[in-house]
Amino acid sequence: MKLLVFAHPPPPVHGQSVMVQQLLERLPQVAGFEILHVNARLSHDSADIGRARIGKLLALLGACVRAWRLRVRHGPAYFYYIPAPGKRAALYRDFVALLLCRPFFSGLILHWHAVGLGEWLETRASPIERWLARRLLGGAALSVVLAPQVADDARRLRPQRVAVVPNGIPDPASPAPERVRDPGAPCRVLYLGLCSREKGTFDLVSAFARLAADAPGRFQLTLAGAVATPDEARDLRAALAPLPAGAAEWIGFADDARKRALFAAADLFCFPTRYPHEGQPLVLIEALAHDVRIVTTRWRAIPGMLPAAHVWYATPGDPAALATALAHAARAQPPHGDLRRHYLEHFTPERHVAALAAALRSVD
Repeated sequence: MKLLVFAHPPPPVHGQSVMVQQLLERLPQVAGFEILHVNARLSHDSADIGRARIGKLLALLGACVRAWRLRVRHGPAYFYYIPAPGKRAALYRDFVALLLCRPFFSGLILHWHAVGLGEWLETRASPIERWLARRLLGGAALSVVLAPQVADDARRLRPQRVAVVPNGIPDPASPAPERVRDPGAPCRVLYLGLCSREKGTFDLVSAFARLAADAPGRFQLTLAGAVATPDEARDLRAALAPLPAGAAEWIGFADDARKRALFAAADLFCFPTRYPHEGQPLVLIEALAHDVRIVTTRWRAIPGMLPAAHVWYATPGDPAALATALAHAARAQPPHGDLRRHYLEHFTPERHVAALAAALRSVD
């Protein structure tokens, strides 16, 4: 099967680009697949994602020209594309790319990493936007979704097939680090991801202020991740300032080595997201691999990807409920390998690529 992947690997680093990189590295190793690639990177960094900018249009047109050239040089292929969430600027990017490229390829394969386009089309789009979406994104040969709970976007556009393919990442904790804990030490809570209001970072800081007041010295918080805007960086520093000295720190972006050390030191991983376009967060898969207890929200596909044990949930956007969940999780026993086993059974790259290859073969 010949596949032209019209998508970008890192940078910027986020779940979608990481999964594209894995596809480009691993799928060509599977018998019967030939992968062509057009790097359709339009954003400079995380803060640039989703913004309308004339330079993005020029970059997109250049990517379409490269796709045409590959089509002429290598012959018929399926067009692999990652559609937008419910954001107008990103949706218009899709309109341009698919208008210029889809007619020249054997069929369209959509891989839905973000959530929310279907609802946005029904509630906020104009009639012409809905019509264009159905014409250009509708009737795909295959729509790949991360979980049954987030398949609605794909189904509203009536693809010929829908396949569920969970994410998978290389084992970030191999070999698994030995965990030695001082019973008298504070409970170390880690947040990893984009530090934004919609990802729940500010809810976590508010929850931590409650914990610091109710149980001084019992908790330590580390926030690791970039921010989307300078205003959010300023607001985050202001939110952290009233906390007791040494209770919390924001360290900014963490590379792979730093992330490994942070997970090895953490007692709890907290990801209280309410991001409208959240799919299946890779940071939660990393926490599973590192065998760290999880506090998160019942949001999108998250409950379905996690086991019942060693996971606590809080209502999205409710710092008081989040503080209660953190307190309960801190008193619980460690997973002793249970969460890591869940990762190995469900979210390895080998399982992901095998499921993706099977889904793609159903088209060919």
